[in-house]
Order: sequence, then C-alpha cells, then structure tokens
Amino acid sequence: MDPQDPVAQGLATMASAGFEFGGDDEQVAHDVRTMWEQLGSPVGAFDAAARAIAGLPQRPEVSIADQARRRAFERAVGINPVEVELTAAMSARELLERMARSVAC
Repeated sequence: MDPQDPVAQGLATMASAGFEFGGDDEQVAHDVRTMWEQLGSPVGAFDAAARAIAGLPQRPEVSIADQARRRAFERAVGINPVEVELTAAMSARELLERMARSVAC
C-alpha cells in the first residue's frame, strides 16, 4: 500500500492525533486497530501509515521574531505547542511500525 492511500493517511492521522490528545500506546493502538479492522484489515496498511507520518501537514514556519507571538496566540486558543505535535508524530510512527511487524508475523 502506498503512503498516499487514504487508508494509510487516515490511520496515520488517527495515531498521531491520539498521541497528541494524550492517549497512551495501548489506547491509540486499540483505536487504530479497530479502524483498520472496520476498513477490512487491508494488507500493508500499518507500514504505509508509518511512512505516511512524514507527509502529514505541518504548521507553517514563522520567523524567530514572530515565534513568541504565535506561541501566545496558540496558548490563548488552546493549541498544543509544536513540540507536542512532533512528539506525537514520532510516537505514532513508532507504534505503527510495531503494529506492522506484529501483523507480518
């Protein structure tokens, strides 16, 4: 399966968002596996989703001079810091890679 496939994109987004909103490995894995099963358990989906993480939309870069203002705005409206998003994406990729290996066994 290609990382651009809508199934891979959906699983990648779900995993990343699950971690971003405070889910742990077990909960995120349960949710992603449930979605995968509802989609018919497509072969190669976890591996493609792990690769799709790198292509998920990222926030636009801002100049150093504007970073403090952006952080203040994000705090005011309840947006997680970019570091939380990046950590969530890395955790999602690691989880999806483990899931891909477990299905391949």
